[in-house]
Amino acid sequence: METPISREAIVFEDGIPPKNKLLMAVLFLKALLFLPFMKSYVKRHLPHCSRIDFVPGFMFYYGNIHARNVGFTDTFILDYAPVYIGENTAFGWNNIIITAMHDACSDFSRVVAKPVIIGKNVYITSRCVITGGVTIGDNSIIAAGSVVVNDIPPNSLAGGNPAKVIKRIETPLHGPVFPPSLE
Repeated sequence: METPISREAIVFEDGIPPKNKLLMAVLFLKALLFLPFMKSYVKRHLPHCSRIDFVPGFMFYYGNIHARNVGFTDTFILDYAPVYIGENTAFGWNNIIITAMHDACSDFSRVVAKPVIIGKNVYITSRCVITGGVTIGDNSIIAAGSVVVNDIPPNSLAGGNPAKVIKRIETPLHGPVFPPSLE
């Protein structure tokens, strides 16, 4: 006999369970111990960046990233070609930017890298993949789980696999969408 599936919300009246509080405390302490080292490492290896914010899990390969006032969270960037990110852009969790791909027409030993350009005031939600050669216009939002393989025009909400414009954004995002913490 199968267990019925409940669609009702679970409410924790007294806050999160103690087990989860302990886990969150450990993760918080890990971040406190990790961030001072990571802050100096990022400053040394990303010379084209200023005022960026990140959490443990943020990774990049070459430091070929050009950004200012950007929140990365745990974004992974394979930056064989340059990655240009406009001001006041924020990334949700588990995003990937891949500038290089293996050439499917050859024996897969050839790698082609193309730059990625992300405009100003862009919000990349969670678990998005952005491939090389893509431009995402200013004031755009990329929906969760999207795979961006084509250009996205400015002032757009885009989503899907491959990502397509779902609708135009009439009122653009303004100002920083996160508190900058790395000067």
